[in-house]
Amino acid sequence: MRVFFTPKLENLLEKIELSDWRQRLREPLTHSEQSLSDNWKYCALGERIRKEGKGLDKVKDLTPEAIKLGFSFSTAVKRRDSTAALEILEQIEKLPSIWRSSSEPTP
Repeated sequence: MRVFFTPKLENLLEKIELSDWRQRLREPLTHSEQSLSDNWKYCALGERIRKEGKGLDKVKDLTPEAIKLGFSFSTAVKRRDSTAALEILEQIEKLPSIWRSSSEPTP
């Protein structure tokens, strides 16, 4: 099977929207969302991880900025602050990559 990479496809791939969490943030946050935000595979970063088709073995595989935003998102959800969580979600969407490159030193 051949896949042709066009500018249109590139634009689509660059626009990653975390629609599941965006929908959750429109409703009042509950204990269920708090539990999900504690698990990196189900938080907003987890949704992006799944959309990119990768798996997360260790948090250290993520960039420092992605880790910081992941913790901030979880904290905002625990405080039931939908506005702050949505702002953080938008920052996560804008990250060029959430994955640490092999040349970056691990903490």
